[in-house]
Amino acid sequence: MLMPLIPELPENQLAVTFDPETGPPVNCDVVDLGVDVGEETLLLDNQAKITELQASVDGLLAEKLQLEQQVEDLSREQLQLREQLAVEVEEKEALLKKMSKQSRTMNKIKRVSQLVTEEFTEMSQKLELEQGLRQHAEVFAHQMLVEQEAGQRQSLMEMQSSKLQQAMEDISQISRALSDVQLYYQDQIKHSQNVVEESSARSELQDLKEQLEKSEEDRKALESQLSEANSSVAQLQEEVKQLGEKLNREDRTDEAVEKSIPASPPPPPPPPPPPPPPPPPPPTTDTNLLDLLKSRRKNGASRDDQNKPAPLLDIKAKAVDEMMERIKKGIVLRPFKKVQEDDSSWKDQRSENRKSAIVELKGVLDNIKRQHLRRVPSKRGISRNVGEAELLQVLQRRRRAMGENQDSAQTLDPQPRSQCVPAAGGAPWAGESSQAPVLRRLKQNREKRDSRIRASALIVSQET
Repeated sequence: MLMPLIPELPENQLAVTFDPETGPPVNCDVVDLGVDVGEETLLLDNQAKITELQASVDGLLAEKLQLEQQVEDLSREQLQLREQLAVEVEEKEALLKKMSKQSRTMNKIKRVSQLVTEEFTEMSQKLELEQGLRQHAEVFAHQMLVEQEAGQRQSLMEMQSSKLQQAMEDISQISRALSDVQLYYQDQIKHSQNVVEESSARSELQDLKEQLEKSEEDRKALESQLSEANSSVAQLQEEVKQLGEKLNREDRTDEAVEKSIPASPPPPPPPPPPPPPPPPPPPTTDTNLLDLLKSRRKNGASRDDQNKPAPLLDIKAKAVDEMMERIKKGIVLRPFKKVQEDDSSWKDQRSENRKSAIVELKGVLDNIKRQHLRRVPSKRGISRNVGEAELLQVLQRRRRAMGENQDSAQTLDPQPRSQCVPAAGGAPWAGESSQAPVLRRLKQNREKRDSRIRASALIVSQET
């Protein structure tokens, strides 16, 4: 609000009016005029001051209004800040609660993890102990198996030494033939180079290259045959070892069963496997190199025959003669005196039957191996095949004769089993009612063994 104008007089009116320096010159004659002029000037000055003061008051009032508005704004901001502070305090409390809950859960997790780690350490220690014990048991079992296999290998190696020597001799002959072929091819290459240098004929060079390629193919074929022969020999050795191990295991199981049973007659021997098919005819080649190889092989075979005074045919002939003599003599029946003698004779007969089955299987495998390795039939191979076929026929006749003798012995000797028991023959399996299941199991085991032997022989023949 604007203040009203108030005419004011100066306080020192007398000093102003009677000041000789500031005031106008005073005439002694006109005193009233000087007083009026000074008053007017003072009034004007006072009015100007009043206007200035009113303007300053107006400015101050405006500043006051602005300051009041600023105070209101600041109070509003203060309220807002207080509200924000309350919200933040609530959020802080909620966060503190969450942090406390999380700390509790973390403590629980730590406890659980400690328990789990303790259990894991215990389980790991137990596992290590079990693994150590298992390894110790495996090592001990392996040592026992190694000792058993060593004893078995000694017996098998003695039987297989002759056949392995034959296989090694065949391999050495093939390697010699390959070395001779290589030397011959090298000589041909040198000769062809000399001919090309002398005559410079391209046609002859091409022919020689073709011959060289053919010779390399033949050499590769011979090398592949050699590798196949080596692999077949290794496979046959492994199969023979496996069969020997199986037979030994079955012997042990049968001996354990026989100890529980006082006396049980052996089963009839299994029928012999069929003879192997004849070898396929060798491929006919027109090359001179194969003719040369054939001639060298024949020469090598003749030299080997000359160097060896006692071939394998003599051994086979002796075996055939012994078998024929046994067949002519027939089977001798002995009186049953002691149970131990009967058991020992039965065990001997069973071991002989098994050995004969093993020998037959080895003979079949040797025939297959020789047919695979033999490329060109020779007199030695033909005689060997003939001797093996005769041996198989004699074995079949022997078994038939043994079966007929057993049937005749059963018909001629109807007395009880306590008086007379055959040494190598056998009574029917269902003779005793109390031991029927055990005897059936033994019969089933032997039939399974025979079927496995036949299946292995067929698989080997198919692979070759």
